[in-house]
Amino acid sequence: MDLRREKRYSISVMGRYRKGTGVRFDIAIRDLSEFGCQFADLVGRLRKGDEITLRIGDIGPIAARTKWVEKRQVGVEFDQPLHLSVLDHIIEHGGTNKAED
Repeated sequence: MDLRREKRYSISVMGRYRKGTGVRFDIAIRDLSEFGCQFADLVGRLRKGDEITLRIGDIGPIAARTKWVEKRQVGVEFDQPLHLSVLDHIIEHGGTNKAED
């Protein structure tokens, strides 16, 4: 049983992340909710608990923390939930608008 507190949206949006003031890494974001997202970390630099900043398309920076890392897939939780208008904007520009419970 999935105990997530929010709906997730399948999207295809390019973004990037950075740890601290370090190098930015390009990512492809595939799963998004008001509270977080999932992406592939192809360089394999992230660990659970890392504090990062994200750009999702033209939105950001967004402060987040890694909640899990598995086979270079990363799940992050945003420090502050996305405003619903921002979530709608991202979905409109890169989403399938298919919510998954």
